[in-house]
Amino acid sequence: MTLLSSDLGQDGQVSSPALDETDLRRQQVVEAAARVLAEDGPHGLSLRRIAADAGASTQIVYTLFGGKPGLADALYGEGFRRLSASMSAALETPVPPGDPERVMALGRAYLAFAAAEPAFFAVMFGRAIAGFTPTRDTRAYGRSCTFGIVVQEVQHCLDAGTLTGGTAEDLARICWATGHGVAALETAGMLHAEDRDAFVEHALATPLVAHRP
Repeated sequence: MTLLSSDLGQDGQVSSPALDETDLRRQQVVEAAARVLAEDGPHGLSLRRIAADAGASTQIVYTLFGGKPGLADALYGEGFRRLSASMSAALETPVPPGDPERVMALGRAYLAFAAAEPAFFAVMFGRAIAGFTPTRDTRAYGRSCTFGIVVQEVQHCLDAGTLTGGTAEDLARICWATGHGVAALETAGMLHAEDRDAFVEHALATPLVAHRP
């Protein structure tokens, strides 16, 4: 699995153990690729440009990642690491676990990430890099460190009785699909709402209201 050396803690969120020299160099190359991605989009991801930005030759990509597919896989994982960090930060709030407002906060963080990191969003959820398919392990990592947080918060709500009906995973999937649909429309410039913020709040709240006791 060609991820950075960030791992998942027991709570499903990202933790960052100490990096050895190889891991540190891998991280530097992935960060260089992320800068190129942000500046030039997925089509600008040439190995020469990335290597130069990292202060190395193109050989480093083959040495550390086995080639461009491995680097793309690491970049995919980095996108989910960043999304996970944004979602986790949204939960740093006085609102206690079990309050559906925390699920709303995760949806807002998802939309904010999509707006702030459109190139990453395209790599993570589209076909922005031709011929690229993430590995099974990297896909599982991305799911666990993002969707896993939503499942956890929905489970808290079910346990508290503030949401009812269905399993935590099923309700989380409905919330995720709603947020992702809004994000995809917005990044494509197709969210034609007169009052964007009011529409977003209504959309994110709809599946939660439907499962109130």
